[in-house]
Amino acid sequence: MNFKLTYTRNLLLSISLAVPTIAMAQPAILDANLNLNIPIIKFQADNQSEYFWAELEYQAQSSTPLTFIAKNYGSLDPATLPPALHELAIVTDGAAPTIINIQATEAQLHFISSIPLACSVIFGLDTAFGFIATDSAMNGGAIIDHNPILSNLQPESTYYYRVQGTDAQGKMYWSPINSFTTESANNELINLLSIDNGTTVTAVSSNFGNASNNQTWGANSAIDGSGSTAWSSANDGDDAFIEFTLAQATQINTLKVWSRSMSNSAEILSFTITTDNETLGPFTLPDTQQAYEFEINRTSSSIRFDVVTSTGGNTGLIELQAY
Repeated sequence: MNFKLTYTRNLLLSISLAVPTIAMAQPAILDANLNLNIPIIKFQADNQSEYFWAELEYQAQSSTPLTFIAKNYGSLDPATLPPALHELAIVTDGAAPTIINIQATEAQLHFISSIPLACSVIFGLDTAFGFIATDSAMNGGAIIDHNPILSNLQPESTYYYRVQGTDAQGKMYWSPINSFTTESANNELINLLSIDNGTTVTAVSSNFGNASNNQTWGANSAIDGSGSTAWSSANDGDDAFIEFTLAQATQINTLKVWSRSMSNSAEILSFTITTDNETLGPFTLPDTQQAYEFEINRTSSSIRFDVVTSTGGNTGLIELQAY
């Protein structure tokens, strides 16, 4: 088995073989005596599933390219092979991953994959990243509709991010590094229906795991101003409801509603809103990818949210806001 290799000035090898296709190759190294050391390479023969390794030995010649022979070679144990890396674009259904709903301290990444992926997004103020976000809708599994929330961001700052995911066969996918800039904190509207502004939960159908309102999956998560948390009922389906009392009677022009979801369940399809004096709706939610606005134009000291139709299961809300 003969190998012909050429190398660039930075000594990254370009390997040309008569039959096999290279899978992995480390950089060549010059030692202190300027001797060229070629590491073991790993390759896969065309149209074969088996991987091989080869230990190369340099053959001095007066002409180029450099020539090596396989001093030793054999089959590779599949358990020793790292996962193959693939570009995310080959399994992206439609638009590339995009940052949407950019705020001062949060942003949302959205994309649809053509196959289920267990995805995460790494992000930070430079390309060293330092933070990671996942989509709570994965619930330990792989999904197609990806909407992780990047939280605890700094206002008016540029963030860099990369999306990565794994499919059921263990193939790993990655996207190029991209960036976005957060909004100014001064640009954010005042959410009347928030804990920080004095709103309290007065009734709820249930909390998943029998949690208290201020615990994970508790009702307070629906009005905590964070897209990375959510209120989840305990399998209430169409019977889920949650009721709030505002700090005082206030004119509410717009409600923003964001349904949580799980794989094939927990998605709210329609709902009603009850104020002090009347019930409005039902209103229809297009999907669970983001919060949607609904005009109500009512003065009220309380708001009750009732699920009318859903896909069943642990229905709940990522966020309910009022302006």
